[in-house]
Amino acid sequence: MLRSLQIPLLFTALLVLFLGVNMLAGAGLRGVRVDATEGSIYTLTKGSRNIARSPEEPIKLTLYYTSKLAQGRPEIQSFAQRVRETLEEYARVSNGKIKLSVINPEPFSQEEDDATQAGLTPVPINEAGENLYLGLVGTNSTDGKEVIPFFDPRKERFLEYDVSRLVYSLANPKKPVVGIISSIALDGGFTMNPRTRQPEQTPPWAISEEIKSLYQVRTLNDAKEIPDDITVLMIVHPQNLSDQTLFAIDQYVMRGGHVLLFTDPYCENDKSPGPMGMGSGGGSSSLAKILDAWGVQMTPGKLAADKDLALRVYVGQRGSQEPVPYIVWLNLNEKTFAKEDAVTSNLKQLIFATSGVIEPKKDFKDGATITPLVHTTTSGGVLPTEALGFPPDPKALLKQYTPGNIELTLAARLSGKVKSAFPDGPPKPPEGQEAPPAPKEVLKESKGSINVIYVVDCDMLADNMWTRSENFFGQQVQRKISDNADFVLSALDNLTGNDDLISIRARREAARPFDTVDEMQRRADQTLLSQQAVLEEKLKDTQKHIEELQRARDDKGALTLTAEQAKEIAKFKADYADTRKKLRQVRLDLNKDIEHLGTLLKIINTAMMPVLVAAFALLLYLFRRARRAVAATSAQAHTSGGAS
Repeated sequence: MLRSLQIPLLFTALLVLFLGVNMLAGAGLRGVRVDATEGSIYTLTKGSRNIARSPEEPIKLTLYYTSKLAQGRPEIQSFAQRVRETLEEYARVSNGKIKLSVINPEPFSQEEDDATQAGLTPVPINEAGENLYLGLVGTNSTDGKEVIPFFDPRKERFLEYDVSRLVYSLANPKKPVVGIISSIALDGGFTMNPRTRQPEQTPPWAISEEIKSLYQVRTLNDAKEIPDDITVLMIVHPQNLSDQTLFAIDQYVMRGGHVLLFTDPYCENDKSPGPMGMGSGGGSSSLAKILDAWGVQMTPGKLAADKDLALRVYVGQRGSQEPVPYIVWLNLNEKTFAKEDAVTSNLKQLIFATSGVIEPKKDFKDGATITPLVHTTTSGGVLPTEALGFPPDPKALLKQYTPGNIELTLAARLSGKVKSAFPDGPPKPPEGQEAPPAPKEVLKESKGSINVIYVVDCDMLADNMWTRSENFFGQQVQRKISDNADFVLSALDNLTGNDDLISIRARREAARPFDTVDEMQRRADQTLLSQQAVLEEKLKDTQKHIEELQRARDDKGALTLTAEQAKEIAKFKADYADTRKKLRQVRLDLNKDIEHLGTLLKIINTAMMPVLVAAFALLLYLFRRARRAVAATSAQAHTSGGAS
């Protein structure tokens, strides 16, 4: 009887001990964890630690979190815990420079009013009108304030960067100044609606808002001089710049100014009015006069194309659409980025659209050094801009595509000493205009090595190339689909000399490509396109043969088909049906292969851990059994020896 009671009591004691240890660990060891993730994404980077220790004056962080309303929503609860632990880690490593407080803004309380007034985003959580808050307010000793309105659980990988950027902004209230020269209305403006033929307001580009959150921004369109307080000059889609503005840019670079330059052979987002007063996109831009002096050019009238990097688009009538590689929209991956450059070393994905190609001018001596940052695969080729047509035909482009054998440069760092594009001094002003004040110094060559990052695609800045708007509990939030914005901000950070933010932003984990599936789809596309080409060729031959039969008829005006014509058409229809059947089978086989691969991966992911645990347990059992056997044998031998 006593023995039968001991087992339940022992089990109960173990259960109580287990629960007690877990409760103590949850309360006392909340910030302690082992980070076994790839890239240690749950451990603060060196850059974050440097930023946390950088403030000269104390910074106060206030986390607003409505914990009661998050109950029953584990995805929010666990993420909120992660946010709090991350903020506590910042406070811990800051050596007292960061003070953290946590406030629970219960519904209809003064704390909720404070959260709203601070700029946090309330998320309606139920029909009773109660709002969930999960946001951060940071303040410094000079009345500066930075806000993260809402921590989106779907953006967990951006958590460290968002917090570090907030702390950095508070620690450096005097932001670097970015001067912008752009023929695209990055801050929004008006465009002509082709349907109503009325002017329509356009919102600011998301990239513009991102830049403004980190830098002071000053518009310098038509500038006759670039002020010395401009830390970085960002030039986007330069069109029809005056010689005076070109001279100002030239001298800024000669003095050692840093430039982030975007030009485009075919800018799809150029909505400047055309002949009919409506913007349709497709305008080109260049800074040829200056780049020519450096021995650098964007290959005139050419687009970069790459079948291996092509994004897939759906073409055809509704209900019968099929995916086709759009070879001038490039889904660039880690293999196409310069690993030795801080700007691109840890990016995962970029999306470029109708990009140009950077190359040195032929027979040019002592030009700038071109160091590729982003490039195509060795299969990259070029297409003339005229090949796009209106609207573009992805299938036709694919037929014109000829793979190359070298990597084509899409973005590069330009360095080295270069000559001025204005060796004879300031240009003369247009007739009727007064000459600007003479510059203090006119340089005919750069004082040292120039520092320019050059990108031959402006469309990569557009919202649709890197972000999507999604509904989250009634709020519109932005979800990043590529690293385009991170590339731009990393380039600006690098040109301003801030490497800490670059190292954190580089931890951004974009979607991992399914290389095996992509290769399967490319093979299927190749089969589909080749069979479609055969089918189209048969159609042309059939039409040609029917026309020949029609011309050979005596009754050429007759509308009825001859027996031979009818036979030819019937034969083509049979071939057409057979080919369509084969095309469907290719697509069906591809889907089956992908499904089988997915099933295999699920089995591996589901069964791998139990198998490993079972194998470990078996090995441990065998090891302990062997030890006991050895111990027993030793004891027996010892006993026998003692007895003797």
